[in-house]
Amino acid sequence: MRLIVLGSGSTGNVLLIESGGTRVLVDAGLTAKETARRIVDAGLDPTRLDGIVVTHEHSDHIKGAAVLSKTTGAAVFISTAARSASNFPKGGDGIVWGERVSSSEPFQIGSLEFHPFGIPHDGADTFALTVKSNGVKAAVVTDLGYITQLAAERLRGCDFILIESNHDLDMLKIGPYPWAVKQRIASRLGHLSNDETSRWMREDFDGQARFLVLAHLSRRCNHPELARLAALRALRSRGPAFCPDAEKRVKVASHDRASEWFEF
Repeated sequence: MRLIVLGSGSTGNVLLIESGGTRVLVDAGLTAKETARRIVDAGLDPTRLDGIVVTHEHSDHIKGAAVLSKTTGAAVFISTAARSASNFPKGGDGIVWGERVSSSEPFQIGSLEFHPFGIPHDGADTFALTVKSNGVKAAVVTDLGYITQLAAERLRGCDFILIESNHDLDMLKIGPYPWAVKQRIASRLGHLSNDETSRWMREDFDGQARFLVLAHLSRRCNHPELARLAALRALRSRGPAFCPDAEKRVKVASHDRASEWFEF
């Protein structure tokens, strides 16, 4: 298995996973044109996609899904509730649909085995997921107000974890958003703060993942180094033997460019 974060943030979230000849996007929140450009830059053919998994209907997760499906033939896998709440054309309009998925039922796309699970967010049937192939387990956990016990359990035994570290609480408080937006972001149906992600690293992370990629960072209420330093402090608090190579393991995904390839 190998993975690349094509972009992550409020302007659009896209992760590409490839294994055994199967190539799938998790979310398609950039425009189709920009997604295709970043796929080409990563050395791949953007017309060769086997599926697009949509975790929920917010625009930063579905923006390019319809056009990508129509132009590449890749099937869109989305829950019934999220599809109903989305702006997808009701008649389909050329979109290729995969099987309806939900936050509680596993499904397969080629050689990739997906295991979604529900998370607290203000979307319709929003889910995070783990994906397995060839003995490798990866996780994608973004867009949730707090890390539930279920999420903590699903994150154990992972080789790769993409996890939200959306905002710094102090920056959010003094930031430019209206008060109602600040309340939504900080709520239990909003987004993970650096503090909550760090709490998970101190209390529940099992230390197995070779890569911890911090994702969905706010451009106005966070900074990559703030998020990274918070994560490193949390890992170091568990002692030097727990994660001796933390500096190499912790990465930060960007909104405006793709990450490196993560290969297993």
